[in-house]
Amino acid sequence: MDLSQILLNAQSPDREVRAGAEKQLAAAEQHNLPSFLHALCLELASADKNPHSRRLAGLILKNALDAKDETRKQQRIQQWLALDAAAKAQIKAGVVKTLADSVKEARHTAAQVLAKIAVIELPRDQWPDLIESLMNHMMLQDNNLKESTLEALGYICEEIEPQVIQEKSNQILTAVVQGMRKEEPSADVRVAGTTALLNALEFVKANFEKEAERNYILTVVCEATQAPVAPIRVAAFECLVKIAALYYDKIGTWMQNVFNITLEAMKKDEELVAQQAVEFWSTICDVEVDILMEMDEYVAAKEQPPRACLNYIKGAMKFLIPVLMECLTKQEGEEQEEDAWNVATAAGTCLALIASTVLDEVVPHVMPFVRDNISNTNWHFREAALLAFGSILEGPTGYIITELVTQAIPILLQHTKDSVTLVKDSTVWTIGRICQFHAQTIATKLPEVVQVLIEALADEPRIAAKACWAIHNLASAYEVEDKPTSPLSPYFQALATALFHASSRDDADESFLATASYEALNVLIQNSTKDSLPLIAQLLPPLLERLEKTFAAQIVSSDDKEAVVELQGHLCGSLQACTQKLEGEVKPYADRMMTLYLRLFELQSATVQEEVLMAVGALANAVEADFARYMPAFGKWLELALRNWEEHAVCAIAVGVVGDICRALGDKVTPYCDVLVGLLLENLKNPHINRNVKPPILSCFGDIALAIGGRFEPYLPHVMGMLQQASTTPIPETADYDFVDYVLQLREDIFEAYTSIIQGLRTDNKSDLFLRHVEHVVGFVSFVWNDPTKSDEVIRGAVGVLGDLAHALGPKVRDVLKHEIVQGIINECASSSNQQTREVAKWAKQVIAKL
Repeated sequence: MDLSQILLNAQSPDREVRAGAEKQLAAAEQHNLPSFLHALCLELASADKNPHSRRLAGLILKNALDAKDETRKQQRIQQWLALDAAAKAQIKAGVVKTLADSVKEARHTAAQVLAKIAVIELPRDQWPDLIESLMNHMMLQDNNLKESTLEALGYICEEIEPQVIQEKSNQILTAVVQGMRKEEPSADVRVAGTTALLNALEFVKANFEKEAERNYILTVVCEATQAPVAPIRVAAFECLVKIAALYYDKIGTWMQNVFNITLEAMKKDEELVAQQAVEFWSTICDVEVDILMEMDEYVAAKEQPPRACLNYIKGAMKFLIPVLMECLTKQEGEEQEEDAWNVATAAGTCLALIASTVLDEVVPHVMPFVRDNISNTNWHFREAALLAFGSILEGPTGYIITELVTQAIPILLQHTKDSVTLVKDSTVWTIGRICQFHAQTIATKLPEVVQVLIEALADEPRIAAKACWAIHNLASAYEVEDKPTSPLSPYFQALATALFHASSRDDADESFLATASYEALNVLIQNSTKDSLPLIAQLLPPLLERLEKTFAAQIVSSDDKEAVVELQGHLCGSLQACTQKLEGEVKPYADRMMTLYLRLFELQSATVQEEVLMAVGALANAVEADFARYMPAFGKWLELALRNWEEHAVCAIAVGVVGDICRALGDKVTPYCDVLVGLLLENLKNPHINRNVKPPILSCFGDIALAIGGRFEPYLPHVMGMLQQASTTPIPETADYDFVDYVLQLREDIFEAYTSIIQGLRTDNKSDLFLRHVEHVVGFVSFVWNDPTKSDEVIRGAVGVLGDLAHALGPKVRDVLKHEIVQGIINECASSSNQQTREVAKWAKQVIAKL
């Protein structure tokens, strides 16, 4: 096997040649992994080989040691650890040797491979002399070796757990700082050193606690921001950004110096350097917003906040904002890409963050520039003024902004017709921001605003997509519950028609216009009022017709297939929105809808499956008992979705649909319950299923019990066993926020299931079946009450269950429910600051008092 040629073939532009080479490489890996890895290492380390084959050999070697999927990653780690010690030693020696290679790509790849091996071996006390040998490299005069050594150290620091190399952190820091000092003659070494420090900053917490060491690090970083080579300056400013995020409270004595450095870079330095200088201030904003929110929470709880906001933004904004305004005028051109990231867009983001940090205080610093330039003949300043105004709309309070918006609207409406695309783009974006945060201020101008947005839907895709977003925000702002009309009602038909047409434009695939159109249409439908129902009904036939046509679409390429699948998903989403709004009035279209939905299931696309399942759930809710006639055909697809735990989003939605069907069919769902309950129990027992699918399964048992009443008896022991098992899930002190949220949701759904099961059994006079579980349920209530992480929702569910037990079982549970612990919980909840919790507790108290 000529590995060099195979590796070159694997990069061939010819698809067949490339596929053949990939097949050979996969076969070699499967046949003899140790030999394959060794051969890859030899290729990487051989100076006489083609640089392209060497690079790919290194990348394959790196990927053989890691994977994004955690299961696959662990498999690869075990494969490496299982290799013969001599084989591993040969590979490591080859990789280390390549760090000094004359070919930069080979050195760079070797540094990556070395880091992957280190991340596996160092935590297991293997390769103990690695860090020491890398330190020794830094004492040599070989710049290539020093550069790739610093890269390797940076990659190790980026990926490894800090405690693994904590003892070596001072050595690593010394080597890194040595590499980035201004006395270092090699620019490449300085870039590598500065980048390595960026990756090592989490490791140097102890050094930042010591003033002298902190000052030395910051001196070297600040000196690097003045280096003659731009990549060094970029990396140095990236270090400052990360230092601001990690060590905000340690940089006070350096802020004046950093202030001067960053403002100078924003004014005069190259684009990439200036971006990072702006990013420093954006990061300070992020930290200060977090601290201010944290302080509010502690003050509300009458506790001392753990840290204080040092108000760097308030102190700097008088000087910082004028420089940001100047940056706003440095756009790339009239046709600047909509997702472009440059110093102008970075400045706009920073300005928005400043507004969120200092709130009303930002206005006097920004508005003079806006007023002076919003109608400037120079489009650069005109667009900058629009972007500045749009950026400060979130933060300042309504009464401050109202007058400004009222003054600006006539000018904004004019600018939607500007001759410069970027000006139009920012104008429609700003109108969208007004709709998002201050919609009520434009109530008197609603006809003009709606008309302008409808016209913008016919503009080029990037403008039309932003008009969709503005309509989405406008519809969300006028959300009303069961009202006969709303201020948007007179414009519903025109907006819906324009969005429907925009979604099918020939260029609707650009700027995500089709997606934006359908999403805006759905929100418009969802937030409509009763006077728009006839108009929503008129949307059904064209939506169904468009869905029918997708089955006849010509599919030549994978892109064609993807486009059709995406369109089918969008149409299901819109049909779902219509169904939810029209409820029973959708019945005349139900057969046609269900026929199309069943055809979509046959395509077995996970993307469409999610949308079509939700559409079916909405239809079940709308037609209620009439849905029974669709169950024979739909049942098998529901079962497949419940079995599809690997596509956890599909599985979770299918669980929700089971609940919809139970509510729709009532006891007519009984014939399907053996299968449904069995699948739900299987999923709960499955250790590999995404954990977020489990809480809704628990509440789904409650939906089934409510639907079939006493017929739930055969399932009761199995379901209660699962609920009991789930109730023992603890929240460790070390748990992250996601896990805490997961357990709280689990507990909330457990109580919801208990309530529904109790009520379901009671309808058929079978409440006594629950008696044997009362002791555990009450114990669980006491357990969650004493948990410091408890939420209002969980406690409300717990107290509700106590009331349900009293209501269903009466005197049989008197002693348990009149226990002082239970009474104490209910009494405390009856005086809760949460009104809903108070109401539930008072109801439970009344029911128990009658026992």
